[in-house]
Amino acid sequence: MYHFSPILFIALIYDSLGDFIQYLHRDIDPLLIRIDFSIFGVHPTLWMERWIVPWFTDVMSLAYVSYYFLPVTLIVVLYGKDRMAEFEISVFVLTFGYYLSFVGYILFPAIGPRFTLVHLQTVPLEGSLLTDLVRDGLNALEHNKRDCMPSGHTQIVLMVLYLAHRYERLLFYIFLPVICGLILSTLYLRYHYVVDLLAGGAAAVGCIMFGPRLYEWWGRAGQRGAS
Repeated sequence: MYHFSPILFIALIYDSLGDFIQYLHRDIDPLLIRIDFSIFGVHPTLWMERWIVPWFTDVMSLAYVSYYFLPVTLIVVLYGKDRMAEFEISVFVLTFGYYLSFVGYILFPAIGPRFTLVHLQTVPLEGSLLTDLVRDGLNALEHNKRDCMPSGHTQIVLMVLYLAHRYERLLFYIFLPVICGLILSTLYLRYHYVVDLLAGGAAAVGCIMFGPRLYEWWGRAGQRGAS
C-alpha cells in the first residue's frame, strides 16, 4: 500500500549509506570519546560493566530491537482505526526525523564504543541464544555501521512516544517502559556514547517542534499548486 511506502524508502536509503559514508571523511569517535570522558570522568559503557549479567543482557537486547517495531506499531494502529489525519502527520514527522538522522550520520560518522573501546572492555556481553540472535541479526542486516551520531534509536523512539501521547494514549503507556529500557540498552550494549543520546534527544525535540509545521506548510503548498 502506498501509504506505507515511506518505510521502504527509509530502509533503502539507510542501507545505501553504508556504501559511501566511510569514504567521505574520518570517523569522529575520538572526539565523542573525549566529550563523554570530560563529562563523566569515566567511559560510561565501561562503567556499566558492573551491571552485566546474562539475563539482563537478554532483556536489554529485546529492548534494543524493539526500536524496529515501535514506529510501525504506532502507524499501523492509527491506520487500522482509520485515523488518516493522525496517520499521515505521524508518517511525515517520523520520516522527517529519519532523514534528519541520516544527515547526521553523513556529517558525523562514528562506529561506537563496541568497536573503539574494545581494548578496554573487560566483561563480555554474554547472554542466551536470544542475545546472539539479536546481535548477529543486526550485524548482518545493518549495512551501515556509522550510525551513532545522533542516536537514531533515541531520537525516533522519543518522537514515537510524543506522537503516541498525542494521538493514541494507550500506546504511550505501553511504550513508555519499553522506550526507557531501549535508551538504557544503547549504552549497556555499547552501541552509543552518551553524547549520541543527548544529540538524539535534541534532534527529537527539533523534529517535534518543526515537523508538524513543515507538514502544514507542505499541505498548503500542495493545495496552492493544485489550484
